[in-house]
Amino acid sequence: MEKEKISVIVTLYNRLEYARNMILSLLHQTLIIDELVFADDGSKDDVADIIKDLVDRCPFKIKVVYQEDIGFRLARSRNNGARVATGDFLIFLDQDVIMPDDFIEKIYNNRKKKRIISSRGILSYEDQKNYIQEELKKEYNFKKFYSITTEKQRNEIQHFLNKDKLNRILYKFKLRSRGAKIVGLIFALYKEDFININGFDDNYKGWGKEDDDFGNRFYKYGGETYPVEFKEYPIHMYHKVASSKNDSPNEEYYQKRKKEISKRNYKAVNGYFNSIDKDKIWDKTINK
Repeated sequence: MEKEKISVIVTLYNRLEYARNMILSLLHQTLIIDELVFADDGSKDDVADIIKDLVDRCPFKIKVVYQEDIGFRLARSRNNGARVATGDFLIFLDQDVIMPDDFIEKIYNNRKKKRIISSRGILSYEDQKNYIQEELKKEYNFKKFYSITTEKQRNEIQHFLNKDKLNRILYKFKLRSRGAKIVGLIFALYKEDFININGFDDNYKGWGKEDDDFGNRFYKYGGETYPVEFKEYPIHMYHKVASSKNDSPNEEYYQKRKKEISKRNYKAVNGYFNSIDKDKIWDKTINK
């Protein structure tokens, strides 16, 4: 069976050294992708300048799609990435994640129409992140990076994955209205399914709830989630975690939409086809 085209979409906002991490991680995969799309939410620097010494090493196409920095617009940024992506299968990643060498292959091998493949990442401690960043200047060795994570960190990630698997089973037997939670850090699906629910809802601006809304609509669309386990889990580079989801400015809109979403109303209000914002978006291909 011929391999389907894979696009990886990475959301960016400043901290562009993480774009380098992503390329190095993708170059070490057992299954090489076809296309990498950086969906930039208004970084002050041009990512093309930051990665220019790595570009010639990449057998995959690299694109950047950029929108102005007029606030946190993750939902729209992901839609921008999906629009310029040419792959049949889309893998969405946050910029601050690095992956084990079999990551893409395992995600791809579990693909299925009307399925979101998800996983989680070990949140590194600040000293671990600093060590990894220094080592990345010398070589990419995921096993070495993973070896500095603690048993506590690994047990925590396994706990969350076990919960995700249980929720998937309960949903399958109609004992829950939705299955495993979709975490924006790592998820993948067919572009066809992304388009069928009109992507992410651009009305979500500022931190929070766009992933939950996407999940609610995907389940009403008739989809499922499939949590993937790894022998060595991806590593999420340390950053301060928001204290509470109640901090989200989107809570009121989310609750309103949650009541409205039905099997006839699972498409985003403004999304892939009809962005609510009209500021200019530009894109370019970095390599040929």
